[in-house]
Amino acid sequence: VVLGSATPDLVTHNRALADRSIHLLTLPYRVGLQAQPQEPSRHVAAGTVEEKERASVTVVDMRQELREGNRSIFSRALQYGLKDTLARGDQAILFINRRGTAGVVQCRDCGLAARCRSCDTPLTYHAAPERLVCHQCNRRSPVAHRCSNCRSQRIRYLGLGTQRVVREMEALVPGVSILRWDRDVAEDAQAPEGVVDLFAEGKAQGLVGTQMVAKSLHIPAVTLVGAVLADIGLHLPDFRAGERVFQLLCQVAGRAGRGPGPGTAIVQTYRPDHYAVTLAADQDYGAFYEKELEFRLEQRLPPFSRLIRLLFAHTNAVTAQREAQRMGRVLAHQRRSLAMPEVDVIGPAPAYPTRVRGRYRWHLLIRGPDPRLLLDKADLPDGWVVDVDPVSVL
Repeated sequence: VVLGSATPDLVTHNRALADRSIHLLTLPYRVGLQAQPQEPSRHVAAGTVEEKERASVTVVDMRQELREGNRSIFSRALQYGLKDTLARGDQAILFINRRGTAGVVQCRDCGLAARCRSCDTPLTYHAAPERLVCHQCNRRSPVAHRCSNCRSQRIRYLGLGTQRVVREMEALVPGVSILRWDRDVAEDAQAPEGVVDLFAEGKAQGLVGTQMVAKSLHIPAVTLVGAVLADIGLHLPDFRAGERVFQLLCQVAGRAGRGPGPGTAIVQTYRPDHYAVTLAADQDYGAFYEKELEFRLEQRLPPFSRLIRLLFAHTNAVTAQREAQRMGRVLAHQRRSLAMPEVDVIGPAPAYPTRVRGRYRWHLLIRGPDPRLLLDKADLPDGWVVDVDPVSVL
């Protein structure tokens, strides 16, 4: 088995350093291929690998852009970069990890935001075709041009998504062919096949997409990559949020400059001082690993402990809360009676988002060297979901 990644999961990388059963091999340089020699030599094989420089990364503080009067979703650096890159005939990729046109549809007068009837999440506005979509349960609703609460027609659309980025890019560089690649395109039966093939063949100069564009694309003509809003996902209530943002930004930057020419990546953020952003700009996995490991050690999180997540969901909000609180008391009592101070019971608390598909969700965590020893003593009734070593705690 070969586990390969430019940005390995922190727990797996820690095991590779500490566990002799996993042998760590590192590739510290980006590699390219030398041109095949006209007369092959027994000393120089055709396709010999050579070290290739990584893309240069610029972090742009969008707070400063606002202070200096730039109201565009594109910083001045990204605007100039797009115009210059496309004028040269090169290609550019813009990354934003959110679909649609606007993340929130809100009444200017009473402040009410359109929300899904089944989930505790706001509906996302999609302009093509025009509709409101819940990104949790996929419920789709027509766009209301009057507020359901106060009947006001003063509706505003807040936030960003791939559709809006395409529209803004088309306005910035008129006449340039731009493709969009996200889940909506992938699931649309009417969409043309092979978006990436079209882009790789040079039939479009711009590609806008979600994290699908960040992974495994090798298109030599791409010399500019822009992360339109690097902060998406950074503040989710999951201890791996920073790690995931770091991974995505490193992967996005890696799409630029894979051909003979140099590559540039521009990262736009409102948190230019966050270590996940600054170290991703440096593409320094080693420094991020050490920094994140300090945080995990302080909080007794993996790899310094193991987690078990218990999730309970019910259509009745009171029932869900009461059952979660009851299970929390049962586990706390077992912990005391068994004298297991090394095991912690965290919660219960509402999950995020609180309601999905009409079911209210509560969860709790068991943390310790072997949390299963405590869980084995508890009698879990029907309705509970047990996730050992959860990939996500949302």
